[in-house]
Amino acid sequence: MTALRSAIRALAISAIALLALAPPVVALEKTGRVEMEEGHVPAVQGSLVVSDFVKNDSFTARPDNTGLVKHRYLGRLELTPHWSPVSLILDSNFFTDKKRDEFRPSEWDQTVGLLYRYERWAGMLRYERDMPIDKSGLVQAYAEILGLRHQDDLFIRESEFYAGLGWLFATQNYFARPNNTGRALLRYLLHYEVPVHKDWVWLVCDANFLTDRREPNPFAPSELDWIVGIAFRWKGWEMMAFQETDQSIDRGGLTQKYFAIQLKWSWDSPTASKETGARPVPLPHPLQ
Repeated sequence: MTALRSAIRALAISAIALLALAPPVVALEKTGRVEMEEGHVPAVQGSLVVSDFVKNDSFTARPDNTGLVKHRYLGRLELTPHWSPVSLILDSNFFTDKKRDEFRPSEWDQTVGLLYRYERWAGMLRYERDMPIDKSGLVQAYAEILGLRHQDDLFIRESEFYAGLGWLFATQNYFARPNNTGRALLRYLLHYEVPVHKDWVWLVCDANFLTDRREPNPFAPSELDWIVGIAFRWKGWEMMAFQETDQSIDRGGLTQKYFAIQLKWSWDSPTASKETGARPVPLPHPLQ
């Protein structure tokens, strides 16, 4: 509990500092494109996600690695007041366990973050807490500072790329491998989207590395979570088929893997759509 209180206190202090010192706002679109705004417009943006884990023999339904996921429900809200260059991000992510009740949530992951944008850069301060809700058990939590750099047209025209570095400066049982060993310290992120057919079909790839603060070299990756998928997009709708694999890379151990189909609906306030074209900003590694 002491570590958790320290994390929350650090998060609050950093939030105040961001709000006090942040310069003019820049918009980061849903697809990762960054464009300067003429002026800041109040915006309320959100998305709802439903996933069906069509094939899953190893991706577990709780932080203690019990059960197997069948469905995922996610709600996301982004609030950007007209007076602030910082957006408030709220996420609620639920998993269900096909071994008990495939529709009743077994795990609840809660995230609150502050997202700041400047030209091709973005910074995020966030706190996440993952907990079982159908029985008692292990709770994982962390507070993180994350920096992102975006690049358009990398290798392929109209492609979208970003890379990120995160520091998990406070953790509560947040592990460095899928088998719940070690303790995470750093996160390395890579995200790449390539258009396959006009603006309707996209190839999406994600790589998320974690390092272990308990190892002699705390900068060397201990876990790799990677995703490959095909996304079909039309207006505010997206249908995506993808595979995720989470694996230890510095030693043997548990590998979690699944194939899923996901439906996503995104929306924003009429003012934001008309004047800025803003869309929901995807959190790093959105399928984790």
